[in-house]
Amino acid sequence: SDGLGDRVVSADPTTGDLVQILRINPALTAVPSFEFALRERVARLANFRHGYYARVRRVDRAQPHSSALALVSDHVEGTRLSEILRVAEERGLQLDINAALCLIRQLVPALVLLHENARDAAHGLVGPERLVVTPQGRLVIAEHVCGAAVEQMQYGRERLWHEFRVAMPPSAGIPRFDQRADVTGIGVVALSVVLGRPLRDDEFPRKLGDLLAEARERTALGDDQPLSAPLRSWLARALQVDVRRAFASAPEALAALEEISAENSTYVAAPVALETFLSRYISAVLAPPPALPVVAPQAIAPPAVA
Repeated sequence: SDGLGDRVVSADPTTGDLVQILRINPALTAVPSFEFALRERVARLANFRHGYYARVRRVDRAQPHSSALALVSDHVEGTRLSEILRVAEERGLQLDINAALCLIRQLVPALVLLHENARDAAHGLVGPERLVVTPQGRLVIAEHVCGAAVEQMQYGRERLWHEFRVAMPPSAGIPRFDQRADVTGIGVVALSVVLGRPLRDDEFPRKLGDLLAEARERTALGDDQPLSAPLRSWLARALQVDVRRAFASAPEALAALEEISAENSTYVAAPVALETFLSRYISAVLAPPPALPVVAPQAIAPPAVA
C-alpha cells in the first residue's frame, strides 16, 4: 500500500493468469480528470511492451457496480525495491557498489526506452516503490501509466514526496511530470541503492548534499571508501542538485553513466553481485527474527496491610 492505493495478486477470471490489481485510492479518483488521464495514458501506451515493464492490461472497476477504480497489470514474480531496501537496513545487509550499479544500469536504459517511444510522455512516479526486482536480479518497472493521472491532483513538491515518495525537481509552480522528473526519480533510486536504504521523509530535498558527501562505496570484500568524484557528480546531476549541469533527459544521464563505467574499471555492473546480495536477502527474510532477551520475573512483595 502507498498513496496510490492497495495492491493485491489475483487470478484473471477470463484467462486464469495471475494479475496484480492496484485498487486506486478513492481520494484520487474523486478528481474527475484523474480517471480520464489514466485511461488516456493506458490507451496511448497499449502497444508499448518490453521486458523492463509490467504490462498493463486494463482499467477496471474494483468491484461490480462500484465507483472505485483498479489498474490491472501482469503479475511480476519478485519484490519491490523499497521493501528490499527496508529489510536490508533492518538486518544490516550490505549492498556493494557493483550490485547497486547493476540495478542503476537497468533502470536508466529502461526509461530511455520509454522516452524514445513516447517522446512527450514520462513515467512520472519513478521510485523504489514502483520497481520490482525478480529473483534473477532483473528490474521491472510497474505502474508507468499512473503519472499523468496523479499530475491532475496538482500537488506541490513536498506533498508528492510525503504521500507518494515521488521526487520532483525544483520548479517555480506546480511540478510537471515530465522527463526531467523521471531523471530526478532515477537519482533518488540510485542514491538509495548506493546508501543501501530508503531515503527518510526529511532527507529529500534538503539533505541531498549531505547524503552525497557521506555516501560510501562498498566492495564485495567489505571494504568501503568515499564515492569517487565522477559518481558523486553523476548522482548530483541526476538529483538536480548540480542545477547548472543537471541532466535534462534519461539519454543524457545514460551517456554520462557509460562514460564513468568506461573510465573506471572497478565499476562492474555484474549480475552475479546482485544475485549474491539477493540470496543473502532471501536468507534474511526466511530466518526467524532475533529472540528477545528473557527477563527473569521479579518477586512481588505482598501488599502492606494497614
